[in-house]
Amino acid sequence: KEKPKDKKSEEKQNCEPTKNSVLKISSGPDDAIGLNGICNNASVPTSTSEMPDYFLKYKAISSQEQRQSYKNDFNAEYNEYRDLHARIEQITHRFTQLDSQLKKLSLGTDEYKTIHDQILQEYRKIKKSHPLYSQEKNRCEYLHNKLAHIKKLIAEYDQQHVQSWH
Repeated sequence: KEKPKDKKSEEKQNCEPTKNSVLKISSGPDDAIGLNGICNNASVPTSTSEMPDYFLKYKAISSQEQRQSYKNDFNAEYNEYRDLHARIEQITHRFTQLDSQLKKLSLGTDEYKTIHDQILQEYRKIKKSHPLYSQEKNRCEYLHNKLAHIKKLIAEYDQQHVQSWH
C-alpha cells in the first residue's frame, strides 16, 4: 500500500491532525489537488475483512460523469471533515505541547512526573467536557481516508486523461 512520494500524493499517517490541514479537490485536470491532512493509523484496516466501505463503493473512474459524481460525494462530506478536524486539533493541541515537554525530560524526575500528571489531568477534563471525542476522532479519521481515496481516484482519472490529450 505504498504511495509514490511526490508532493501531491504524500500523506502522513502517524500523528494527530494539524492546524493547517486541508483536503482540496480540483475541478479539472489542470487544477492542483492537495492533501495536507494528517491522521493516525487507527482507521487503516489491518486485514482485508476490515476493508472500509468506500473501497467497495469508489472504484477506478471510467467516465466524466462518474468523476463528477465522486467529486459531488467528496464535496458533500468535506465540510463535516473540516469541522471535525478543527475540533480534534483544538483538543489535541494541548496534548501535543505536553508530550513535547515530556520527551525532553528524563523518566523518573519530578519534572517528568509533573508533566505526566498534567497529561492525565487534561485527559480527564477532556473526557468530561467532550464525551464524544473518541467517536468524533474516529469519524474524522474515516472521512480523511475516504476523502483521500476519492481524491486519489479523481487524480488518477485526470492524469490518464491529461496523458491521452497530449
